Amino acid sequence: MKKQFVIVSALACFFVSKNAFSQEKNEKVESLDEIIITATKFETNKKNIGKIVYKITQETIQNSAGKTVLNLLNDVPGVQINGNFSTKGQNLGYYIRGGRNRQVAILIDGVNVNDPSSFGGDFDLRQIDIQQIESIEVLKGASSTLYGTGAATGVINILLKKASKKAFQGTFSTSMGSNTSSEIQNLGAEEFSTNFNFKGTLGKVDYVLALNANGSRGLSAAENLDKDNPFEEDIFAKQNALLKVNYTINQKLKLGFFATIDEFSTDFDGFDYDPITFASIPADKNNNLSSIQKRGGFNVDYSYKNGSLKIRTFVTDINRTETPSNNFFNGEVLGFDMFNHYNFNKSFSILIGISSQYQDMKQETSFSQIEKGAGKQHFYDPYFSVNYFSDFGFTFSAGTRLNIHSEYGENLVFNINPGYNFSFNKTSNAKVFASYSTAFVAPTLSEIFTKLPSIEELLPEEDITIETGFELNFSPKISLNATFFYREETNKIGYDPMTFQTINDVGTFFARGIETEISYKPTKKVNLLANFTHINRAENLLLKIPQNTFFAKVDYQLFSETFTSFSYRFVDETKDFGNIDLPSYNLIDFFINHRLLNEKVTFYGSVTNIFNENFQEIAGFTARGRNWNLGLKIQL
Repeated sequence: MKKQFVIVSALACFFVSKNAFSQEKNEKVESLDEIIITATKFETNKKNIGKIVYKITQETIQNSAGKTVLNLLNDVPGVQINGNFSTKGQNLGYYIRGGRNRQVAILIDGVNVNDPSSFGGDFDLRQIDIQQIESIEVLKGASSTLYGTGAATGVINILLKKASKKAFQGTFSTSMGSNTSSEIQNLGAEEFSTNFNFKGTLGKVDYVLALNANGSRGLSAAENLDKDNPFEEDIFAKQNALLKVNYTINQKLKLGFFATIDEFSTDFDGFDYDPITFASIPADKNNNLSSIQKRGGFNVDYSYKNGSLKIRTFVTDINRTETPSNNFFNGEVLGFDMFNHYNFNKSFSILIGISSQYQDMKQETSFSQIEKGAGKQHFYDPYFSVNYFSDFGFTFSAGTRLNIHSEYGENLVFNINPGYNFSFNKTSNAKVFASYSTAFVAPTLSEIFTKLPSIEELLPEEDITIETGFELNFSPKISLNATFFYREETNKIGYDPMTFQTINDVGTFFARGIETEISYKPTKKVNLLANFTHINRAENLLLKIPQNTFFAKVDYQLFSETFTSFSYRFVDETKDFGNIDLPSYNLIDFFINHRLLNEKVTFYGSVTNIFNENFQEIAGFTARGRNWNLGLKIQL
């Protein structure tokens, strides 16, 4: 019944849009003129991109005060952040189109920040605060041609805030809220957050400085239904500092520097093992993980008559320590990405680039030891793409990348992406597209140097994605898009069940599905949005990944200074390790913000999981019940 309800709801949204097709003929269509960067590495109108790129704008971020980066990404069709509704310190799963963490490239201002010293090679999105972000672009599908390893199922590009043109501008925000489960309701304040953001321009120098701290307590990571003997609460604490400085030499040349320090500490629970059945049972444990990540780099932006040259350099140092096991992990990355975009004319351009990374790690655990210097790897990736945007609606992009790796040799990927834009009249248009793309996922340092000894060489995972879809703008008030995709994985990176060491799984593994979203703005005060995602792949590869998800929200401008939003989310049943069934669940959330003094002061609040749904994202571990949050933001 729940699946039927979701499908019927999605279809109903479509028919509602058809009934309003002819409304508002005199307004300007702007949805396809939105500027996107991620799909091409240079500023491009959305209409010229032969894919659906989802952009979380600054307006959405401002209207979603109290939400996190993870909350906003979870609203995008085809994106599932597993662990987002659990305790703050819970391990996160980034599932895009049936893939996992290692298959998602995460960028900050276009720079890949994935961690090669971790098993999943992923960046922990808890380490960046929403107050530091200008917008987020989500590009799904194989994108290794432009972004290299890990961009097999999608790219999440986080674009940080830029400096103000004023000499000084700042914001201060603080919030507090409850942190409780559905079984044990304790609505006292157990979650806190504080942010300072300063930005400005002084002559030829512009700057951004952001400071953030937040923490939570009150919940145990492992779930315990015995109210008389509750598990010990697991405390989470995070601090973050970001500095960006740019120096504009002239209209053509700009130099930049950035540095960030991200620290967090979280208690986490573990498992007890039944010596007879070998079953693992979540249990209260006094474990702690502390992480310190330092990143920095220099940027060069040079513009000339027919194009631009960009250079991005970066260095990363990551330290993770677990107690009481005293497991220690250190990862170091030194890299650059240099690319030149050249316009032959207004329709035809090329992009030529080269990127490289030098990686090293140290690992000290009870299972394996990797001394610093013993776990090195490096690679060079020259790449090339061509883009054609015709006056009559036809668009075409194609490209290739050669990955030259120190451990497994060479690997070639490419993409072909035609599209076509139609204009029915002044207020309605459409885009159709198709693409064939290949991608690769390089094994992480931890995997390469802990592979099964009998394997001579651990190979990169290779992916193929075929997709086709459309985007329709019936009027300035109504839009609909849908994408069908088919994806194959070979040389899948896995583990030998007997030795728990890394191997390449034999065979080809597929995933296919559909993503669709509709938005409707019947009046200036009301905006409706709904999206639906269906994923189909082998059941043993669908662990924690729901086959069907449905999300809908209603935004309502209650007064000129007051914005409200209701959202509904359905997540289908799935399975966890050990063949444990995880039932489907429904969540309803409410958000509100109210602006005063010409938007200098904003009060915001939320109630999440209003009906206190009892569910689990991870078998045996706590999910959040009904919770509240209140906050204040001041423009300085």
